[in-house]
Amino acid sequence: MPQSAITAIGLSLDIIGAALIAIPDARTLFTQFSTGALREARDRMTLIGTRQGDTGFNILCKILDETEPVAEFGANHGGEEYVEIQVNSLSGMQTTETSEHSEFSWGDRYVEARYEENGGWDETDFYDTQEVFDAIAAKERPQIAQLRLYGLLILLCGFSFQLLATLEANPIIPAAAAAITLAACLGIYTHRDRLE
Repeated sequence: MPQSAITAIGLSLDIIGAALIAIPDARTLFTQFSTGALREARDRMTLIGTRQGDTGFNILCKILDETEPVAEFGANHGGEEYVEIQVNSLSGMQTTETSEHSEFSWGDRYVEARYEENGGWDETDFYDTQEVFDAIAAKERPQIAQLRLYGLLILLCGFSFQLLATLEANPIIPAAAAAITLAACLGIYTHRDRLE
Protein backbone atom coordinates (compact mmCIF):
# COMPACT_ATOMS: atom_id res chain seq x y z
CA MET A 1 0.00 0.00 0.00
CA PRO A 2 1.46 3.41 -0.91
CA GLN A 3 2.67 5.72 1.80
CA SER A 4 0.11 8.42 0.93
CA ALA A 5 -2.80 5.95 1.29
CA ILE A 6 -1.61 4.86 4.75
CA THR A 7 -1.23 8.50 5.79
CA ALA A 8 -4.74 9.28 4.48
CA ILE A 9 -6.19 6.36 6.48
CA GLY A 10 -4.39 7.61 9.58
CA LEU A 11 -5.65 11.16 9.13
CA SER A 12 -9.19 9.92 8.52
CA LEU A 13 -9.08 7.90 11.74
CA ASP A 14 -7.71 10.95 13.59
CA ILE A 15 -10.62 13.06 12.35
CA ILE A 16 -13.18 10.43 13.37
CA GLY A 17 -11.57 9.98 16.80
CA ALA A 18 -11.41 13.72 17.43
CA ALA A 19 -15.06 14.07 16.40
CA LEU A 20 -16.11 11.36 18.87
CA ILE A 21 -14.18 13.07 21.66
CA ALA A 22 -15.84 16.41 20.83
CA ILE A 23 -19.46 15.19 20.42
CA PRO A 24 -20.43 15.67 24.11
CA ASP A 25 -19.44 19.33 23.80
CA ALA A 26 -21.43 19.91 20.59
CA ARG A 27 -24.84 20.48 22.17
CA THR A 28 -27.03 20.24 19.06
CA LEU A 29 -25.37 17.06 17.85
CA PHE A 30 -25.16 15.48 21.32
CA THR A 31 -28.92 15.81 21.92
CA GLN A 32 -29.39 13.16 19.21
CA PHE A 33 -27.98 10.63 21.72
CA SER A 34 -30.03 9.59 24.78
CA THR A 35 -27.38 10.97 27.14
CA GLY A 36 -27.40 14.32 25.35
CA ALA A 37 -31.19 14.42 25.44
CA LEU A 38 -31.06 13.77 29.19
CA ARG A 39 -28.54 16.59 29.66
CA GLU A 40 -30.80 18.93 27.66
CA ALA A 41 -33.81 17.96 29.81
CA ARG A 42 -31.77 18.53 33.00
CA ASP A 43 -30.71 21.98 31.86
CA ARG A 44 -34.24 22.96 30.79
CA MET A 45 -35.66 21.58 34.03
CA THR A 46 -33.27 23.77 36.02
CA LEU A 47 -33.74 26.98 34.00
CA ILE A 48 -37.34 27.18 32.82
CA GLY A 49 -38.87 23.74 33.31
CA THR A 50 -39.30 20.97 30.78
CA ARG A 51 -42.63 19.81 29.39
CA GLN A 52 -44.04 16.76 27.70
CA GLY A 53 -42.70 16.63 24.15
CA ASP A 54 -39.42 18.41 24.98
CA THR A 55 -36.11 16.69 24.23
CA GLY A 56 -35.28 14.14 26.94
CA PHE A 57 -38.52 14.56 28.91
CA ASN A 58 -39.39 10.84 28.81
CA ILE A 59 -35.88 9.84 29.92
CA LEU A 60 -36.16 12.27 32.85
CA CYS A 61 -39.55 10.77 33.78
CA LYS A 62 -37.97 7.30 33.91
CA ILE A 63 -35.33 8.59 36.32
CA LEU A 64 -38.05 10.08 38.53
CA ASP A 65 -39.89 6.74 38.46
CA GLU A 66 -36.75 5.12 39.90
CA THR A 67 -36.37 7.82 42.59
CA GLU A 68 -38.37 7.98 45.79
CA PRO A 69 -40.27 11.28 46.07
CA VAL A 70 -39.94 13.38 49.22
CA ALA A 71 -43.65 14.16 49.08
CA GLU A 72 -46.44 13.00 46.78
CA PHE A 73 -49.40 15.35 46.75
CA GLY A 74 -50.60 14.44 43.27
CA ALA A 75 -53.41 11.94 42.96
CA ASN A 76 -51.70 9.86 40.27
CA HIS A 77 -48.41 8.93 42.03
CA GLY A 78 -46.33 8.03 39.01
CA GLY A 79 -44.07 9.57 36.40
CA GLU A 80 -45.88 8.10 33.43
CA GLU A 81 -48.43 10.92 33.63
CA TYR A 82 -46.19 13.92 34.34
CA VAL A 83 -46.63 16.85 31.97
CA GLU A 84 -44.09 19.30 33.44
CA ILE A 85 -40.91 19.00 35.52
CA GLN A 86 -38.90 21.86 37.01
CA VAL A 87 -36.60 22.79 39.87
CA ASN A 88 -38.27 25.31 42.14
CA SER A 89 -38.15 26.86 45.59
CA LEU A 90 -41.59 27.14 47.07
CA SER A 91 -42.94 29.35 49.74
CA GLY A 92 -46.38 28.76 51.10
CA MET A 93 -48.48 27.87 54.06
CA GLN A 94 -48.00 24.73 56.05
CA THR A 95 -51.07 22.53 55.57
CA THR A 96 -52.23 19.25 57.02
CA GLU A 97 -50.88 17.41 53.96
CA THR A 98 -47.44 19.00 54.18
CA SER A 99 -47.15 18.44 57.92
CA GLU A 100 -47.56 14.69 57.29
CA HIS A 101 -44.23 14.77 55.44
CA SER A 102 -41.64 15.75 58.05
CA GLU A 103 -38.84 15.70 55.45
CA PHE A 104 -40.71 18.21 53.28
CA SER A 105 -40.18 21.90 53.95
CA TRP A 106 -41.63 24.87 52.10
CA GLY A 107 -38.83 27.11 50.91
CA ASP A 108 -36.36 24.33 50.07
CA ARG A 109 -35.46 23.54 46.46
CA TYR A 110 -37.22 20.51 45.01
CA VAL A 111 -37.68 18.94 41.63
CA GLU A 112 -41.38 19.39 41.02
CA ALA A 113 -43.09 16.87 38.76
CA ARG A 114 -46.55 18.15 37.90
CA TYR A 115 -49.59 16.30 36.61
CA GLU A 116 -51.08 19.52 35.25
CA GLU A 117 -49.19 22.25 33.42
CA ASN A 118 -48.68 25.18 35.80
CA GLY A 119 -50.58 23.14 38.38
CA GLY A 120 -50.56 23.86 42.08
CA TRP A 121 -48.72 21.94 44.77
CA ASP A 122 -51.69 19.60 45.24
CA GLU A 123 -51.10 18.16 41.75
CA THR A 124 -47.33 17.81 42.16
CA ASP A 125 -44.82 15.24 43.38
CA PHE A 126 -41.66 16.65 44.99
CA TYR A 127 -38.21 15.04 44.65
CA ASP A 128 -34.96 15.82 46.42
CA THR A 129 -32.93 17.95 44.00
CA GLN A 130 -29.54 16.44 44.85
CA GLU A 131 -30.85 12.88 44.56
CA VAL A 132 -32.31 13.55 41.09
CA PHE A 133 -29.14 15.28 39.88
CA ASP A 134 -27.02 12.38 41.22
CA ALA A 135 -29.21 9.88 39.35
CA ILE A 136 -28.87 11.91 36.15
CA ALA A 137 -25.08 12.10 36.56
CA ALA A 138 -24.87 8.36 37.24
CA LYS A 139 -26.61 7.69 33.93
CA GLU A 140 -24.79 10.39 31.98
CA ARG A 141 -21.13 10.05 33.06
CA PRO A 142 -20.37 6.47 31.96
CA GLN A 143 -21.86 6.98 28.51
CA ILE A 144 -19.89 10.18 27.93
CA ALA A 145 -16.71 8.51 29.18
CA GLN A 146 -17.28 5.55 26.88
CA LEU A 147 -17.84 7.77 23.84
CA ARG A 148 -14.66 9.74 24.54
CA LEU A 149 -12.69 6.56 25.25
CA TYR A 150 -13.63 5.09 21.87
CA GLY A 151 -12.68 8.40 20.26
CA LEU A 152 -9.29 8.21 21.95
CA LEU A 153 -8.75 4.64 20.74
CA ILE A 154 -9.59 5.59 17.15
CA LEU A 155 -7.34 8.65 17.41
CA LEU A 156 -4.43 6.49 18.62
CA CYS A 157 -5.01 3.99 15.80
CA GLY A 158 -4.89 6.86 13.31
CA PHE A 159 -1.65 8.03 14.87
CA SER A 160 -0.25 4.50 14.46
CA PHE A 161 -1.11 4.49 10.76
CA GLN A 162 0.63 7.83 10.31
CA LEU A 163 3.73 6.45 12.02
CA LEU A 164 3.65 3.37 9.83
CA ALA A 165 3.55 5.59 6.75
CA THR A 166 7.00 6.96 7.70
CA LEU A 167 8.62 3.50 7.74
CA GLU A 168 10.53 4.06 4.54
CA ALA A 169 12.77 6.77 6.01
CA ASN A 170 13.80 4.97 9.21
CA PRO A 171 11.94 1.70 9.85
CA ILE A 172 12.95 1.04 13.48
CA ILE A 173 11.68 4.14 15.33
CA PRO A 174 8.26 4.50 13.60
CA ALA A 175 7.61 0.75 13.81
CA ALA A 176 8.40 0.74 17.53
CA ALA A 177 6.25 3.84 18.14
CA ALA A 178 3.36 2.33 16.17
CA ALA A 179 3.65 -0.95 18.10
CA ILE A 180 3.66 0.93 21.43
CA THR A 181 0.62 2.99 20.34
CA LEU A 182 -1.30 -0.11 19.28
CA ALA A 183 -0.34 -1.84 22.55
CA ALA A 184 -1.65 1.22 24.42
CA CYS A 185 -4.91 0.99 22.44
CA LEU A 186 -5.32 -2.65 23.38
CA GLY A 187 -4.48 -1.91 27.02
CA ILE A 188 -7.01 0.92 27.18
CA TYR A 189 -9.66 -1.21 25.51
CA THR A 190 -9.18 -4.21 27.82
CA HIS A 191 -9.32 -2.00 30.93
CA ARG A 192 -12.09 0.31 29.68
CA ASP A 193 -14.44 -0.58 32.57
CA ARG A 194 -11.95 0.83 35.07
CA LEU A 195 -11.43 3.98 33.02
CA GLU A 196 -15.14 4.84 32.77
